[in-house]
Amino acid sequence: MLVKIKKQWNQAYWGQIGKKTLYILFALLIFAFFLSTWGEMKSSFGPFDLRLNFQWGWPGETRLIIPPLGEIKAETHHWPVVLSATIDRIDIALLQHELLGITDTNQYISGFTLRLKESIYLFLAKLCLVGGIAGGAVALIFGWRHFQRLWRMIMAGMLLVLFVIGGVMADYNQEAFNNPRYEGALEAAPWALSLIDQGLSRLPEFSKKLSIVAGNLDSLFSQVDNLSPLAMVEGELKVLHVSDIHNNPAALEFIQKVIDGFGVDLLIDTGDLTDYGTMLEAELNRKINNLGVKYLFIPGNHDSSEVISRLRKYKNVIVMTKRIYEFKGLTIMGWEDPAVRNPETLMTGDAKLKAEAEKLEEYLENAGTKIDILAVHNRKLSSGVEGQVPVIVHGHDHKPGITETGNTVFINAGTTGAAGVRGLANDSIPYSVALLRFNRTAGEYQLAAVDLIRVYSIHGKFILERKVISQPKKAD
Repeated sequence: MLVKIKKQWNQAYWGQIGKKTLYILFALLIFAFFLSTWGEMKSSFGPFDLRLNFQWGWPGETRLIIPPLGEIKAETHHWPVVLSATIDRIDIALLQHELLGITDTNQYISGFTLRLKESIYLFLAKLCLVGGIAGGAVALIFGWRHFQRLWRMIMAGMLLVLFVIGGVMADYNQEAFNNPRYEGALEAAPWALSLIDQGLSRLPEFSKKLSIVAGNLDSLFSQVDNLSPLAMVEGELKVLHVSDIHNNPAALEFIQKVIDGFGVDLLIDTGDLTDYGTMLEAELNRKINNLGVKYLFIPGNHDSSEVISRLRKYKNVIVMTKRIYEFKGLTIMGWEDPAVRNPETLMTGDAKLKAEAEKLEEYLENAGTKIDILAVHNRKLSSGVEGQVPVIVHGHDHKPGITETGNTVFINAGTTGAAGVRGLANDSIPYSVALLRFNRTAGEYQLAAVDLIRVYSIHGKFILERKVISQPKKAD
């Protein structure tokens, strides 16, 4: 009898233990579900809209997600928790205003960090609240509707969140960010991040010097035409050639001053407006829509279908992909870089460029139209039509220059954006454009002169080099 009672007692004891274990496991599942489902918070500070997120996962990571560029990941802790921050939107105009207004870089970064910490603290408070709600839900599911028991479960849920977050923070290794993993387009980011780090420290100097250069340009543009015997020629047409802006917003300020100072009629951009070809980068250059002149865009190898789609929406932009366009009697042919058609390829090999050059040559032969200007991003694409077109404009190598080969004048605008963020870390790279001056004789336009303008923003100096085409070349 005693053995039977003892056996029943053991069964009851282990039954209670099993029941409590099931309760605990079920409660933990509900807790994990609540945090995964509602462990997210949106926050705005300065020009950024940020989304903070808590998820369960292994290995423990911290992620910075920048759609559509990709992710930066670091294994910062051992707990099975993934903390992520997603940049949903950047107010480009406000960001430009903030960056160009920096007088103390350290103070700006400190203020930015403070706003980020405030958002993180609010996020942690929300996680605690979600944990409390999860605890209350467990109590209601188990039928524990008594106020004290309900309150205890709410507090237990909040304390469990604090326990998890506290464990992650105690184990957190910030040094892991010294060796992060990059995914998506950001795989090419390490070199860019190092340049940004160098460039950001120079932004105050850059902003100051750029204002000095702007004043110098105003003075130059008010006097240069008085020095030029070509300036007042009747019927003159001025075409501004720009290239390789690479996301530098200062380039558009430079372009606007050249347009206003010289009375530009038409603008030709031979590509690489962006670096990664994303819509976000296209937004950086939206001032193109307000330049006040027709803007012919020939996509480069750093551009993409997304950038092209955005530019097509601007009222003054014409995207030149295998296209011939006539402006006031001047005929321009544009041919995009073949890398634009292959999102997986940033650079095109010589063999493919040669094949593309043959297609361009065939297209020109079948066009049956006299072309005054051929615009390409990479000069190699024009290798089959040298001598057939009087003027070929291009960019790509960031080396401004003017050369004559046979019956063709080659014009390279260099990099109008001073190589983008790279220009902030290299004083020797100027902002450069080429201004083509055409005269019309017997109903045909002939190139009369080219002004190559280079501006060194950090040094506060500019160079204007004029090449007069004394005997305009004609196509055979």
